Amino acid sequence: MRPLRRRFRGMRCCPAEAATFSRARFSTEGRFTAFDGKLNFEPQAPEHGVVTIQVSPGPISTGNAARDEHLRTADFFDAGKFPLAVFESTSLVQISGTTGKLTGSLSLHGAVRPITLDVTLQTPDLNADRLDFSARGTLKRSDYGMNSCMGIIGDEVTPNIEAEFDRDR
Repeated sequence: MRPLRRRFRGMRCCPAEAATFSRARFSTEGRFTAFDGKLNFEPQAPEHGVVTIQVSPGPISTGNAARDEHLRTADFFDAGKFPLAVFESTSLVQISGTTGKLTGSLSLHGAVRPITLDVTLQTPDLNADRLDFSARGTLKRSDYGMNSCMGIIGDEVTPNIEAEFDRDR
């Protein structure tokens, strides 16, 4: 049986669901608008699927131009020096018919660290031409050498991802 190959065509990220930087009483929401990726899997064995996603941190949008520019600097993403963040999956553990734990490596700001995301399939049929997923996880900025402003915004970042994958034609 030939595996179904799906090409990532688009990713919907709502401002409140892209990345949340938070501390006890402070949070900032933003979204990345430049990305690409690919999902390959067999519907009968989704745990053997592989996903790769590339995000350009340069065109981040938080609704505040001065903050966006600051996030592009060496204090945070250093988008000039590190133009891509890359996630590559290494395993998927299926929890239910629509949920799982997706583990992989995240390359960000010159460091590569493991990360696990809680994923939910939003499309009821794995054989559909378009699959919609939600994913959520937590990472520490300090693990990626992004130590600026820790006392103001904290260390934890919660990426929330909404993605659509369309079947290659």
